[in-house]
Amino acid sequence: MNMTVWDIAHWSSNDVEQFAIHCGNFLDEFYRASNEQRQLMVEREPEGHLGFPDYMLPFLAAMVHKLSNDYDAQCPAWVHRDQYIMKEPHFWLETKGNLRLVLLAESPIEFKIRNLFVTANTLSRA
Repeated sequence: MNMTVWDIAHWSSNDVEQFAIHCGNFLDEFYRASNEQRQLMVEREPEGHLGFPDYMLPFLAAMVHKLSNDYDAQCPAWVHRDQYIMKEPHFWLETKGNLRLVLLAESPIEFKIRNLFVTANTLSRA
């Protein structure tokens, strides 16, 4: 059974500091999965937990939206809910100064529409 987006949120609820690691593990599995497996990995909406940073669930929605677009897969309806749009801009790693301009320019549209600004390769794996 492949890891799901719901799993990322669930496992991160115990240790928010592990969020990036869980996302990376998910991406590794997603990129190796079949189209049918990928659909199952993203269909269940993640649940918020006490102590989650505000950006966490919007980031997961943006990630699923981008992956769905990149892999020509059906995007789950939950990613389009208003609750996954940040009220204030959020710059990845609390970026300051001129680097914000880079993030504003290169963030994938699926992140920008949620008021999240990340690097263009945020979903890439080495």
